[in-house]
Amino acid sequence: MTKAGMAIALCLLATIGAGCMSRTPGTGQSSVSGQKPGLVGAWIVESARAGGPGMNMLTFSSDGTFFRSGDTHPVLSGAHGAWKNVSETEYHASYIAFRFDNSGKWNGFARTRIQVIVGPDGNTFTGLAKSSARDLQDKELGTGESKLAGKRITVEPF
Repeated sequence: MTKAGMAIALCLLATIGAGCMSRTPGTGQSSVSGQKPGLVGAWIVESARAGGPGMNMLTFSSDGTFFRSGDTHPVLSGAHGAWKNVSETEYHASYIAFRFDNSGKWNGFARTRIQVIVGPDGNTFTGLAKSSARDLQDKELGTGESKLAGKRITVEPF
């Protein structure tokens, strides 16, 4: 390789390396100046629902998918869903989980839609969940609403 070719290759490597280092260590979020972290990440979420308070964990991935687990095990499985940004601080998401009776027999689905408003600090959110219990043929059996309050899960000092 010529000296000029080597110089170009080194410049390309430096540019690629700089791009790879543009994330803020420990946050998994972009370090673009003035940009809030958005929804991507892991959250612990309190749910105020008709049956009493509940807890969930939601993880929003950068590709628009997300995963939910909650305190409703073993009558509700973990859930998989999709999300999108609809305004500067507002996000909408939908997810599906399997429902089970108390003996563990699969008896349908839970379909849930959520609206999330991320707070000014970027590490809290409020929201609303609208759920639909469905049978094995996907026929609606009942609906419910829950208020949500989320807090970002962050790396704690070792």
